Amino acid sequence: MSDEKQTQISTVLVTGATGRVGRHVVDGLRAAGVSVRALVRTPERAALPPDVELIQGDIYDPGAVRRAAAGVDAAFLLWPAYSADGAEAILAELPRRVVYLSSLNAPAGGVWGDVEELLREAGKDWTALRPGGFAVNAQGWAGDFRSGDVVRLPYPKAGRSLIHERDIAAVAVLTLLDDRHVGQAHELTGPEVLTQAEQVETIARAVGKEMRIEELSDEQARQAMLDQGADPALAESAVTYWAKLVDEPEPVTTTVAELTGRPALTFADWAREHADEFRILSTAEVASRYVDALSAGRVAEALAFTAPDYVRIAPLETNGEEVALQGDAILENAQRLSAGIEYEGIQVFGPLLHDDHFAIRFTFDERNRTTGHRSQTIKLSLCTVKTGQITREEVFYYTQPHL
Repeated sequence: MSDEKQTQISTVLVTGATGRVGRHVVDGLRAAGVSVRALVRTPERAALPPDVELIQGDIYDPGAVRRAAAGVDAAFLLWPAYSADGAEAILAELPRRVVYLSSLNAPAGGVWGDVEELLREAGKDWTALRPGGFAVNAQGWAGDFRSGDVVRLPYPKAGRSLIHERDIAAVAVLTLLDDRHVGQAHELTGPEVLTQAEQVETIARAVGKEMRIEELSDEQARQAMLDQGADPALAESAVTYWAKLVDEPEPVTTTVAELTGRPALTFADWAREHADEFRILSTAEVASRYVDALSAGRVAEALAFTAPDYVRIAPLETNGEEVALQGDAILENAQRLSAGIEYEGIQVFGPLLHDDHFAIRFTFDERNRTTGHRSQTIKLSLCTVKTGQITREEVFYYTQPHL
């Protein structure tokens, strides 16, 4: 197909834009000069680039998908359910051109195969991306790495050809923008097979730490997944699949290299990029990276350095009361403070380190959207770090915050 016959893609809807693959799809499309619209449940948490148009809504809501898809040329589809129930109504609202994140197991049926069939029946100009195991799922071992020297997993000899999430996204972007991939299913894997034991060894080398493996029984593995909130059917199928991979490892394809013109990224590449997630960072490392992320407006990246039980105390924001804010309350408070305010710039001084604490001074240049009045707010944040995560932030203002 010649370039003259190519469909011109100027705006793409990305579902799952805040996820492991979706964020890279967004970045790749923007780098290609394509406008991006994202369907997100909670826009205030999305932490996507400011030029990404955010549409609030749920992928299971046809009305929300209709609003998000209005006027776009193509869509990247992530269907997150464990069945295709309800997918037909959603597909009807998507544009004609759809790239679907499927699975290497789609030919065997299940939700991935079902959604692919629905796309064909809907008459879409579809492309199916069928990746094998995601390298990023190895993040599930990060807790074991940080807390000790034992990784607990089933079937250490199960062989997988794990693919880097950036490679999936790279193929997604080029297939969204090139009509030659319409009607094709691309099987995507990493460039080699590694057993689960070899994956642990690879991460351990990247982290600089010796680890040993404790093998879980089938029942223990299922229960561990259920404890993490997995669907029971997924837990059952995952354990069965790992058992199969001991004697029948996942295949290796060369599709990534053929389509992108460069070698597929290895699991060792992934492990080096993600090594910090598997070790306890020093207070200095946490402080530096937290400040860098905030200074650049990468809020989601900054929040990744906070502990699950992280609390924020700022009496001047809560009518003088020393209220400990956690979880959604922190975001709701931030929305209240920034309502009607446009931030023209931010200056950061710090971090200043002392033992397991660090301090940062922020100066916000602000403009009232209604009156146009400009002002400054200066605050000092004192953060406490334990086991590589920020557990507490106390906020002191030099100038009164906007309430």
